[in-house]
Amino acid sequence: MLRVGVAKVDITPPIGTPMGGYGSRVDVARGIHDRLHARAMILSDGTEELAIVSMDLLYTTREMVEEARRLIREYVGISEDHVAIVATHTHSGPGLDNVFGRLDEYCRLLPHHVLTSISLALESMRSARFGCGTGYVYGLTINRRDPLHGPLDEQLIVARFEDEERRLVGALVNFTCHAVVLGHTNLYISADYPGYVCEAIENIENGVVLFLNGACGDINPLVPSTFVEKEKVYDRSKGTFEEARKMGYAIAGETLQVINKLRTVEDVKLVALSAKVSIRRAPIPSVTEEDIESLSRELEEALRKEDKAKAMAIKHSLVFKRWLLEARKMFPKGYVDVELQVIRIGDLILALIPGEPLVRLGLKLKSLSPAKVTAVIGYANGYVGYIPTKEDMKEAGYETTPPACILSEEAEDKIMNALLELIDRALEV
Repeated sequence: MLRVGVAKVDITPPIGTPMGGYGSRVDVARGIHDRLHARAMILSDGTEELAIVSMDLLYTTREMVEEARRLIREYVGISEDHVAIVATHTHSGPGLDNVFGRLDEYCRLLPHHVLTSISLALESMRSARFGCGTGYVYGLTINRRDPLHGPLDEQLIVARFEDEERRLVGALVNFTCHAVVLGHTNLYISADYPGYVCEAIENIENGVVLFLNGACGDINPLVPSTFVEKEKVYDRSKGTFEEARKMGYAIAGETLQVINKLRTVEDVKLVALSAKVSIRRAPIPSVTEEDIESLSRELEEALRKEDKAKAMAIKHSLVFKRWLLEARKMFPKGYVDVELQVIRIGDLILALIPGEPLVRLGLKLKSLSPAKVTAVIGYANGYVGYIPTKEDMKEAGYETTPPACILSEEAEDKIMNALLELIDRALEV
């Protein structure tokens, strides 16, 4: 008999927090447009128990995930390899590391916010029924590497968990698109379009909705401010909250259609498996602390003179050099350990990847997976940068070179083979 518990915890940072997601953003958060949340779901089939947490953050850091898992094991009793912590990838949230700047006090609290959400979800556990299905949301996304002909993944994957009276308790929503309707000029904390997806469904159906972003490394929103000159898809400076709301509500509308047509069952098999693969690190240019300090002084001088254009250019360069330096510190031995996780919920497979897989990788994994429904989920359980396919690497570009991509060409095969092996094992149980 399936049991489920859900919870939603506010994780909104204070005004004045450094914001992550854009190298050229020079100002800290000046306000809060909408709240950020950690949404948690605990599932039990009587034998296995697992937890999924979706957070309105740019990404999850390995440090935060490890500490949150430790706390969950200690206080709740769920083992580390049965806990998945993912980010929605909003670019209008807090900085989480030294790349964009971080508020240390806030970051130290994040694992405890995760624990709180899991503890509250555990208290709400009840008998449940489960169903999953798919839909499509057309016309809202664009491949930023090839705006006219690049591949997209417009599939929407939805899982419904309902109580004995068939009322929605919780839902999982998997869609593939960067949460960048709001650009670098936005200085208000926001969950971007994923927040509106969850809000709309929760307001209509109640329950708690976890948004799980897909292989969206090269997929951006296609909203009116980009449609006029869609080749310039990197220019997110004109995105509005109204556009984020409309995009979120459009996805929520399709979700509601799917979710209310699903047939649900009581007996659901749960499986959680994980594996670590070691991938050769790409060559990373050398950067020194002195380089960082010099650029930091230049940035301070430009800000003092109120030269905004120069400050933005310097900040962009500073972020990239910090990124390079952090990558060399984190992976000094020339290889990167990548944790991959597969969760089975009945006919649904969640394939979780700790970075930004490009859409070709996600589409390939879906096509090769033997599962009835396979959701590819990025920004899960840490962050190792962009993950392109070998074909993407041949085309070069931002997403394939350091510091954005720190993995060598062997990444695609190693990640794909490991995930397919985990999926096969999960389906055999």
